[in-house]
Amino acid sequence: MFKKISPKTKILLLGIFILAVAAGITVSCFTARSSVDQLAELNFKYGLVAAQPLDHLADAQEVSLFKPAFLQADLVGSVKPQQDLIVSLKADNSDDLLQHILLLKLRTGEDIKQVAEAYQNSPIVQTAEPNFDLKIDPAAEPTAEVSTELEAPASVPAETAVQEPQPVLVAVVDSGVDITHPDLVGRTEPGWNFLNQSSDVTDSDGHGTHTAGIILRNSLAAKILPLKISDGATGKMSELVAAIKFAADHDVQVINLSLGLPHESAILHEAIDYARAKNVLIVAAAGNYNTGAEFFPAAWPEVFGVAALGKNGSKLFLSNFGEWVDCSVMAQDVYAPAPGGKYAYRTGTSEAAPVVSAKIADLLSTATGPMSFVDVNNFLLQNSEPIVSRYSLGRRILAVGEQAPVESLSR
Repeated sequence: MFKKISPKTKILLLGIFILAVAAGITVSCFTARSSVDQLAELNFKYGLVAAQPLDHLADAQEVSLFKPAFLQADLVGSVKPQQDLIVSLKADNSDDLLQHILLLKLRTGEDIKQVAEAYQNSPIVQTAEPNFDLKIDPAAEPTAEVSTELEAPASVPAETAVQEPQPVLVAVVDSGVDITHPDLVGRTEPGWNFLNQSSDVTDSDGHGTHTAGIILRNSLAAKILPLKISDGATGKMSELVAAIKFAADHDVQVINLSLGLPHESAILHEAIDYARAKNVLIVAAAGNYNTGAEFFPAAWPEVFGVAALGKNGSKLFLSNFGEWVDCSVMAQDVYAPAPGGKYAYRTGTSEAAPVVSAKIADLLSTATGPMSFVDVNNFLLQNSEPIVSRYSLGRRILAVGEQAPVESLSR
């Protein structure tokens, strides 16, 4: 038989329970405070000047964790950011992807990779990476060769080519677009400039106009959404991530990325995942470094990675290659629009990727319902053929009028 507990004992046990609960709350608060304090120490150590959310829906409370660390002894120097870091904070809800990413402007002379590792160790931070420079193909010199007009892709049936197709919005994330060019007038939507946060998408290089022009010359259905993230010579990952998020949130069906990184980026992958979760299809250039090393985002399996072929059908001399490449397109001396109502020749994988974006746009235009990544991949298989080469270049996208041999449809 159990003995009855006396009133004094009950009061004593209740007191112990209350003390234990209070101690637990105190420990929890202390731990949370420690995480915030640790982050504050990092901000102070590395001279945080500003924290900019990459999404306008960012949580204000999270942004407040990154307060500028002004040093009384050096107020002038503290407002001159020297290095950029991108941090992704841990989120409870996967639907809030990209709403927890901030660009930190730091005043530090330390190795930015080591700074990233320090922030990565914070319990509040999911990922920390340098604000990587993007690789964008430089402009190619015009050639004296007579231009060959590009035609609508083979995916457009001849009997329907004269009909008005359903428009498909294709985001060109690039150096801007000359929306006043005769070939582009009426075939663009108002875009955004992520360099100065304005609607001015004037092309400062010609790369973006050329890319958009190739898409429109190869697609009857495509409509271009210009998203400027670069001056043409270079670009930053922070603008690329913000542009991908913007495109996915503005009814874009295809994103063309004639740019990339020679190494992986977890934060860029988050942006790609965000777009794919909204069934946005992404086409990316394989890069122009004549290497089998992976180039991102083209090398990721959820992205269509496009290499380039020369006029003789073999690998273009500067195109990357590898098992990660999905398909290839002839992209040597491609004639397409240039800013100021002009035209120019360019060569490279930047010119190959928009041809695939165009084919996908026309496919989506004629589809009777939503199409998955697998559906589009199967379509590309049916409109391509194997490439006989010592390089891995995926499959060659067929030109107008070509038919793939039945036996070639296995990848």
